[in-house]
Amino acid sequence: MTENYCTTSEAAQLLGVSLRTAQQWVEKGLLEGWKTSGGHRRINRDSVLRLLEHRREEVVAPFAITVLIVEDDAALLKLYRLQMSRWPFEATLYTAPNGYDGLVMVGEAAPDLLICDLRLPGVNGFQIVRSLRNMERYNGMAIVVISGLPLAEIDAHGGLPPGVEIMGKPIDFARLKDIATELWQCNAEPRPS
Repeated sequence: MTENYCTTSEAAQLLGVSLRTAQQWVEKGLLEGWKTSGGHRRINRDSVLRLLEHRREEVVAPFAITVLIVEDDAALLKLYRLQMSRWPFEATLYTAPNGYDGLVMVGEAAPDLLICDLRLPGVNGFQIVRSLRNMERYNGMAIVVISGLPLAEIDAHGGLPPGVEIMGKPIDFARLKDIATELWQCNAEPRPS
């Protein structure tokens, strides 16, 4: 870091956030920055230090994210719970054993992240995801579909809406943690003074 400015990666490291989060904070004006003629961001060092101090003063209780898992396999739900218990931040976990209960729980829990199987009793995962993506109030919710179905079969069912991440089985728990971490960092985003 030079005396007056730093790179985005240096700012992210100092603030303890992802590179993407630091970039978003520059775009939102929470950090003072500019782009060089080569397209690289430079961030005012003092703005990083001010934000760091503000975050230290503001954090009284840990921020949490809310996760809803719609899955009918009890053994798989235990595995989700075990993996999520190892996350380095708090996650409030809700589960639903079928699509109908899942839709009801979305309204009650307002999750930040929905993890949904496609093959479910009653209302299937395709119907859940399409319904939620058609409701404006859930546009900010991250949706990850977990399925053993081949992509061709998913396409044969009409595919999935844009912005829905598809994961196969076995589940990539490291990727799920990355998604949740990014959501957690956004929840922990400092409020402008």
